[in-house]
Amino acid sequence: MTALRLSDIASTALDAARTWPWVLAPLTLPRGQAYILQHVLRNRFFSSVMRPAWVSRCPDQAIVRRTISQMGEELVYDPAIKAAHTKILWEMGRNVGLTDAQMNATVPETETAAALGLLEHLARDWHWTVGWLGSSIDEFVLTALPGHNFHPDRWIEHLGLTEQQVFFFRYHLSADLEHAGIKVWRPMEPWLTPEVEAQIRRGLPLILEAQRLFYAGVERQAQRLATGETPAA
Repeated sequence: MTALRLSDIASTALDAARTWPWVLAPLTLPRGQAYILQHVLRNRFFSSVMRPAWVSRCPDQAIVRRTISQMGEELVYDPAIKAAHTKILWEMGRNVGLTDAQMNATVPETETAAALGLLEHLARDWHWTVGWLGSSIDEFVLTALPGHNFHPDRWIEHLGLTEQQVFFFRYHLSADLEHAGIKVWRPMEPWLTPEVEAQIRRGLPLILEAQRLFYAGVERQAQRLATGETPAA
């Protein structure tokens, strides 16, 4: 068996993402609102549950420091924007008509709950490199896949938002380049023993299925919102 290449992980992820719900679908207001509501949960999960689970077992202190810094930026304070990423996420939600009460009260769709449960299992029980990929592979996909609905220009074009109103997405297209991708993942290469590579090969389909499930949850809620349902507050 040939050695595992990070480029193979990246290309496999991009191929899978083209088949995920929501990602390349026409962007509507219900789809935008549903994404924010489900991402509120995922955003908090990544930095309060998943990343701590695999970071606690990572022996590479440079990776640990970088990841803990990212967690702080997400939940506490990012000096580049003088705010936490959660703050600008809530602002984004308000820009598409959601209230703070709705974002605070949001609950996971069935598929979203399954996705987060699977990702937590991978982060806690598999090799830490599998956890790292699990918590970052979608950050790679949303920056690298043309036409992804995360791209701010989609929200401007289809929802009539202004550049100022899509700051959350514009900023994350830049920030996530530092969180995921071949260059960012390269520090894991010294740790890729044959046993670890085998775990990643087995784990990658599970990671990608978890991402598909998350977007299926977004699409499920979007379909209900499109019929006139109001998000619970």
